[in-house]
Amino acid sequence: MIVPEPRFYLKLPKATEPTLICLQVKFMGERVFLSTGDKVHPAEWDFTRQRAIVSKKSPGNSDINLWLDKIAADFKSLFRNMQIDGGTPTAENITKGLLEKMNKTVQAPKEEKVTLMNFIPQFITDSKAFKAENTVKSYVSTYKHMEAYSGKALDFDGVTIEWRNGFIKYLQGLGVGKNTEGKHIKNIKVFMNDATERGLNNNLQFKSKSFSKPSEDVHKIFVTMDEIRRIAELEIVDDKMKSVVRDYFVISCLTSLRFSDFVNIKPENVKGSTLEMVTRKTGEPVIIPIAPMVRAILEKYDYQLPNAPCNQIFNRVLKDVGKLAEINEPVTITKTLGGQKKTKTFKKYELLTAHTGRRSMISNCILDGIPTPSIMLISAHKSLKVFQGYVRLNQVQNAEALSQHSFFNN
Repeated sequence: MIVPEPRFYLKLPKATEPTLICLQVKFMGERVFLSTGDKVHPAEWDFTRQRAIVSKKSPGNSDINLWLDKIAADFKSLFRNMQIDGGTPTAENITKGLLEKMNKTVQAPKEEKVTLMNFIPQFITDSKAFKAENTVKSYVSTYKHMEAYSGKALDFDGVTIEWRNGFIKYLQGLGVGKNTEGKHIKNIKVFMNDATERGLNNNLQFKSKSFSKPSEDVHKIFVTMDEIRRIAELEIVDDKMKSVVRDYFVISCLTSLRFSDFVNIKPENVKGSTLEMVTRKTGEPVIIPIAPMVRAILEKYDYQLPNAPCNQIFNRVLKDVGKLAEINEPVTITKTLGGQKKTKTFKKYELLTAHTGRRSMISNCILDGIPTPSIMLISAHKSLKVFQGYVRLNQVQNAEALSQHSFFNN
């Protein structure tokens, strides 16, 4: 006989408060029915998957799902073993066996301890329900580096200020940048903070100022309106890829949309003179005026924009487009790599990426005197501090912009 699949459902699915989660299995006229002992609010229950919904507001629901998975596994194990032993599974003996296993699990004094290194993978799994894909990838990267540095035996108490300093030296040995070091330290603080809120960790050294994330302000470019026009007017013959990348980049420069958003513009996003979307990274709605160059690109494709290459290929091709458009201004970058400051001069086109478009829109709007709150509504920035990181004007450009202001002309 095939092992039947356990089903979980709510005792009171229309309740206005948490209600019991029950197990039911039917086989050969028999019915196993029992309470799992756990409760969940109906609004936090996925009736299709028969599991609790894990979200930022309800991270503890992952523990409920682990419990339900264990009960389901125990049922299948009992059922299969009874078949192997030549017995006939009945509702009575299955229920008795399940209750024994459930009680042992609840009362077991030697229950597996939750350590930092077995907590993080579960945290990452839970995060997939409400975190951006790149954020989750960042968590995975940090976890792998922690494992490479300290092994899987690392527990919460091991994350000390001394451990943090040693971990940074390990990262520097890999030659990563200071901001990459900071990204990993930030993620570790996220792991530790979440574990603390769940009552799994009592070590609070990660909250110390000495556990701060390294960071440095690295010069990042933007393209001026003149450079955007040169790119838009560039004649590209017999190279569809370059043409598509060029068009999407111009759209980004005049909308501030991220790569994940501008490659997903649909005809229904065009509402007369505006472009209306819900951003993928933050879920924030934006309403953006359609500039003439953007309208021309939309009309070029009859509002059905072509498929774009992946981000990595997009960035590589974009540099070729910038070279053709002679975006050759020398740019000197000073950056800390492997703990050492290094300075190198690039041609501007060598630094072009999809994200340059977002910085360009914001910086050019500032140069044109558009009020910051208006720009933030378009770029969907909630934090002024984060927004200011996108303003890439140098002192000369800033002075030239201010010289047009009425304050300096009275």
